[in-house]
This record gives sequence, structure tokens and C-alpha cells, in this order.
Amino acid sequence: MKSTENLNLPENTLPKRHIRGVIATVTLLTVAIGFFNSASFPLVVEQVNKITEMSKFILEGEVYTADPQIVYHREQVLNDYQDRISDEFSIPEQLRDRVGFWFDIYTRYTSNEKVIHHTQFPWLIFKVVDVTDIVNGDMPRHRWLRNVKAQKHVDAEVQNIRQALKELAAGVAVNPQNEHHVLVEQTLQGLPGQLRSKAKNALKNVRIQTGQKNFFHEGLEVSPLYMSGMEEIFEKHGLPTELTRIPFVESSFNKHATSKVGATGVWQFMSYTGKNFMIVNDYIDERRSPLKATEGAARLLKENHMILKRQWPLAITAWNHGPTGVRKAMKAAKSNDISKIVGSYQSKTFDFASSNFYSEFLAALYAEKYHEQIFKDLNYERTLDLHTVKLARSIHTKEVYRKSGLSKEDFSFFNPDIKKALEKNIKLPRGFTLVVTTSARDELKPLLQKEAPSQRKIKLSQNL
Repeated sequence: MKSTENLNLPENTLPKRHIRGVIATVTLLTVAIGFFNSASFPLVVEQVNKITEMSKFILEGEVYTADPQIVYHREQVLNDYQDRISDEFSIPEQLRDRVGFWFDIYTRYTSNEKVIHHTQFPWLIFKVVDVTDIVNGDMPRHRWLRNVKAQKHVDAEVQNIRQALKELAAGVAVNPQNEHHVLVEQTLQGLPGQLRSKAKNALKNVRIQTGQKNFFHEGLEVSPLYMSGMEEIFEKHGLPTELTRIPFVESSFNKHATSKVGATGVWQFMSYTGKNFMIVNDYIDERRSPLKATEGAARLLKENHMILKRQWPLAITAWNHGPTGVRKAMKAAKSNDISKIVGSYQSKTFDFASSNFYSEFLAALYAEKYHEQIFKDLNYERTLDLHTVKLARSIHTKEVYRKSGLSKEDFSFFNPDIKKALEKNIKLPRGFTLVVTTSARDELKPLLQKEAPSQRKIKLSQNL
């Protein structure tokens, strides 16, 4: 079976706008040479056929990998060879390796694969530790104990990497018989300078990144439920629809996601930020409604964009780091270029998460836009027509639920922002927006404002 290496293509292939021109030029030159040397014409025909096959590969981006379920070419996807992404979100050359690292995290490594890498240069990977056999094994009996065992195994590998770095930083010669000496030397050889100094710096910059492929897969199954509505909201605000892929980075479209610091919903709004754009209180939390939170996200991103030189890389970074922090980073780096900021600016607050956020977004965007070439067996079972409607008057939540004709499970699923309000039977305010099915909209008609509700067809997985 063919691999990427067997195709003998350069690691960084040409940008999409040059590929067709290069192929056409080479083909014409080959044919011209054949006409001047008729004896070699059969060979020329053979070469043209080979070029044609190569062009098909390059332009379609297909490559056979070790995994028979995956047929794609990573570099061609990152070059956006089918023009699926607007030019303003092309990958900056200075961030290419960084974006490539996150692309692999989303598309190659699962949560059972722990990537031990360099913090400053994330694409420099010391080792990938696969704990699948431990996690899915028979012993210990309880899953949580197997997880503990797996973590100890990863920690031991990290310690081995650190020990090798410590020895090389002290001037110890590379021992070819020492697996971790060899791994460290090979990983750091792409950086300039002496191995000793590089090892000394790397010793302070060892990090573990958990693969996200299975989570990204789940996000791809869930996202069609909301994506058309989210894109509609962003188009209404005059914003690029590519921005609606930020939730892949923040939550993998898990609307129930809540971080350790209290960020909530698919967009991971903090409470104090969410209150500026939506209802967030003890009983109603619109951060948990993907579409309502999207309205808030559009407004916040528009603000960031206006504040930060109308540059999306800065505005998107501000989603994670805040506009004030990004302005501080711009001033310190003496640049508005996100590549230069990431490459030169460091602070306690502009940490790994902040410096990598834009690269993560680009990686997620490209992975989603080409997902059918990367992910197989996505489960889209059935579709529903859902509508957003507004209440004409204040009314208790349980009364709305009963009159809708929906099951409690479905009513809560479509409206996760009022789950607590339903439990406590809190009154919903006049003008409050609900998401309901066509039949529920008809049942609730006497309670709704007269404005025609919007309608969106969405895909809903039975596994949600």
C-alpha cells in the first residue's frame, strides 16, 4: 500500500493557485521536447500520462495512508486545494508548522494518544504514547484504575524524556543505545544551535497534549444540527461564516461543556462576558443555547474586530485572551502580525493557550472544511425542521412545555438554556425565544408573537 513518502512529493507542496499552472507548464514542455525528438515520442506519451496521474493526485488531494479509512493529503488540505476557505483565513507561512501540529491533534491522534512535545515549538514531538491497550484492557477491573495506570505510564515516558534532556543539557554525549537520547536528538535537530543549549531550553518546555480526533469526530456529528443557523446569524452580522468553527476548538460542539473556570456552552462564554450579550442568571443561562450563544459570539467578535485593527487573527486571539491583552501583546511585539506576536511575545498571561489559539482555529477550520476526506462513518440519522419563536407574554415554563406537546426530554434538548427554569417552573419573560418543532410551534401559536418565525432544516443524530 502506498504511503506519503512513496509518492516522493515535497513536504510543503505548492499553494493551490500555482498547482494547475505548474502541471500545465511541465506537460507542455514535455510534449514540445517530444516533437523535437520523434524517436523519444512514445516515452513522452508515457511521461505525460504519469504527469496526468500526478495532477489527479495533487488536485484531488488523495493519498493512501496506513489507515484504509483515510484517503487525503495533509499538505494539500492545508493548502486549501479546492478553494473551500476564503483567502483571509489562509495559513500564514510562519504558522504553518504550528497549524500542522494542531491539525494532526484533531485528525490523527485520539484521546488515547498522548503527544509529548516542545511547548515553544509544538510541532517538535519527542514521542507519542498510545495507552489504548491499557485503557481498554482487562486489568485493573475498574476503568478509573486503568486510567490511573495509563497516566502513570505516560508520566514515566515524560520523565524519561526529561532525564535524556537533562543529561544532554549537561554535556553528556548522545548514547545510540539510549532510546530517549536518540529521540531527543532527532526531535531537536531542526532547531539552530548546539544540542546542549537546545536540550537545556527544551528541558523547561516539555508538555503533553492529548489527541482530539475522537472528540472532533463527535463534534462533526453534532455540528450540522446548528451550523446552518449559526452561519445565518453570522451572515446577518456581515461576518465570515468561517468563524462559526471556533466551537470545534472550544467544546467540540458539546453544549453541556463547562470548564474548570466556569466557561459554558459550545462557545465557552464566561459568565461575566455572557451577561453582556444574553440572559445569564440562576435559572436561565442562554450560554447553553448554541444559537443564542452564537448571536452573542457574533456581536463579541465584531467588537474585537473593530477594536483590533480589523484583523481577524487578532480578533480571534482576543476571543481567548481578551482585546486588552492582545493590544498589550501587539505593543510588546511592535507588530500587528499574529505570526510575529506568537513568535516573539511571551508573558504569564499570554500563555500556551493564548499563543496557539489562532493556530488551533485554523487547524479546526481546515479539518472541518475537508472532513469528508478525513473522517468516515459520521452518523447523521434523521432531520427535523426547527423554528425559533418568541413569547407574546410572560408565562411559566411548565405551561409552555405542556402546551407545546413535546416530551420533556425533547423540550429540554431544544432549549438547554431553560433546564433549571423548567425544574423550578420560573416565569419566562415576554419576548423570550424558544426553539421548537413545527408541530410545537402550531400548538403554541396563541402564546407567540405575530412575527413570522425563522425556519431552519437541520440534521439531528439519533445518538445525540
